[in-house]
Amino acid sequence: MSKKRELEIIIGKDGKLQVKIKGFPGKVCMDIAKILEEALGPIQEEEHTSEYYEPEEETKINLEKNE
Repeated sequence: MSKKRELEIIIGKDGKLQVKIKGFPGKVCMDIAKILEEALGPIQEEEHTSEYYEPEEETKINLEKNE
């Protein structure tokens, strides 16, 4: 059974970007955050969950751009 992975992106009325990344153990979440930041703008605040400190899994990130 595959692990559930979630991305929650909230853009406030003031334009502040908030991203919650769940289900990605280790520091791979930082790679995902960087991709989102490049696409959506700067992330104002960063808070690491307990998953950040877990051993990393092999994860492939595939980002396709449709134009």
